[in-house]
Amino acid sequence: MRVAIYARHSTDRQITSSHDQISRCEAYCLAKNYQITDIYHDEAFSGAMMENRPGISSLLMAAFDNRFDRIICEDLSRISRDQADVAHFFKKMVFVGIEVETISEGVINELHIGLKGTMNALYLKDLSDKTHRGMVAAVLRGSVPGGRTYGYEIVRGLDETGGLLHGKRKIVPDEAETIRKIFAMYQSGEKLRHICNALDRMGIAAPSGGKWAPTTLVGTRVRKTGLLRNTLYRGIVTFNRMQYRKNPETGKKLSVMRPESEWIHVPIPELQIIDDATFDAVQAMLDERSSKAAEYRATVKLRDPVETDTIAKSRIRDWRERQIKTGGKVFALFAGRLKCAHHNIRMGAHWADRYACRHHQCANRAVRYADLMEAVLAAALRLKPEDITAYYQSDKIERKRQRHVRHLEKSQQKLEDLRNRAEHALSTFGVGSDTSELKAWFEDNTEQMRLTRLDIDREKRALAELSPPTNIREIHARFTKNIEKLRVWSRDPEAVTQLRNTMKSYTITAHWDPDGKRWYRTCEIEYDIPAMVRILGQQK
Repeated sequence: MRVAIYARHSTDRQITSSHDQISRCEAYCLAKNYQITDIYHDEAFSGAMMENRPGISSLLMAAFDNRFDRIICEDLSRISRDQADVAHFFKKMVFVGIEVETISEGVINELHIGLKGTMNALYLKDLSDKTHRGMVAAVLRGSVPGGRTYGYEIVRGLDETGGLLHGKRKIVPDEAETIRKIFAMYQSGEKLRHICNALDRMGIAAPSGGKWAPTTLVGTRVRKTGLLRNTLYRGIVTFNRMQYRKNPETGKKLSVMRPESEWIHVPIPELQIIDDATFDAVQAMLDERSSKAAEYRATVKLRDPVETDTIAKSRIRDWRERQIKTGGKVFALFAGRLKCAHHNIRMGAHWADRYACRHHQCANRAVRYADLMEAVLAAALRLKPEDITAYYQSDKIERKRQRHVRHLEKSQQKLEDLRNRAEHALSTFGVGSDTSELKAWFEDNTEQMRLTRLDIDREKRALAELSPPTNIREIHARFTKNIEKLRVWSRDPEAVTQLRNTMKSYTITAHWDPDGKRWYRTCEIEYDIPAMVRILGQQK
């Protein structure tokens, strides 16, 4: 008799359970003189559903491949505790001619499927009721259910009986202060997006560790989720709001709201962060804003199609204007233009807000974005109006200017020669001359004159760019104003876009401070002065 062994345990706390089941089944097979061909097991999988269990799936595939004649397990509940799943599994085994045998019941038949399936289903229902009752009792004793909540940390320790503490929390002062700021800002009428931006600028991480989002603050109105709706900040635990049901098709749990009359509210004054008056005022504002949003959505449905189309086109137009104004999503002033002074290679963003040189032993490794911005802005503030004037008075620019002057004079002389040739031709052949060769010569001469005029215009524009502007101090003042904007918010889109077009590269040098025992960095900026004059010189 070829047999396959199947074992399963429900949670990761039963580490050796499936191994113990397999050992017991092996001893059983040895006593029965069965030949074991395969062993299948599922570890930390509930018996309430057969879906998504790799062990039972492999067992079914092997059964249809005729790799064994009988399945051995400790108990029918190891296959499943769901009546429908057990019956469906038994039907498949009958179809392929494979028997199911358990140590507890022996060879399984239809009677076992009916009785044991009912008993296992009742066991699951009883277990669920007892678990829920225990959780309710723990909340009534002052425990806080669930995982970590922003503003609190889990208390580790032993209770008076020597057992581990469960569900105890204590306030985290820094996070509690952030919560008070959020409530105060919302109560003052600040928009959710503005609150999130303010928290990000202050360097305060969201509960998930990243940036703040409006949904983190308000959650959903129906389920009463979100930081601003959390009653624990008022010193009240709200429990029994949700119940979970399994989808019979997928086996996934879905949360369903219980009626508000079934919710359990337990006061825990020692965990209160927000006073009652502030919390109530914020809840009233949340309800008012939610009502206005619902009213707006209802109004949108009643709009005339023509009006809806006009509003949509207006929004698209405004969005395009913003894109043109900011030049796209430019977040960092120096993105893609950082250079390491020690190795003369590009520095890039490697992780989070850290930038690094590719050389592992370089001092420019894991440099914080804030430190780089400090060095770049300090270097930019060293630019003076005299530096812009000196650029136009440098020998390099003077040589370029003289070269363009020579090209301009040469093009002007060429244009004058072409005009003289045309006048000479007209005086020689006469105005009424109408030969094909003469027409072709005049067309060619006219085209050469047009190209020469283009060369003259190009040289004049180049000379204008190489000539010092008359409003250098105004240009420098606008440049400094943009730098000051970045000192307030280093990712200001308008300032970043304008300044990126005026700077070509940023060379970073690392220095060791022996007194402070730390590295600090300086920056050398290569400017594009003509671009600076072109962009900032035309503004009003």
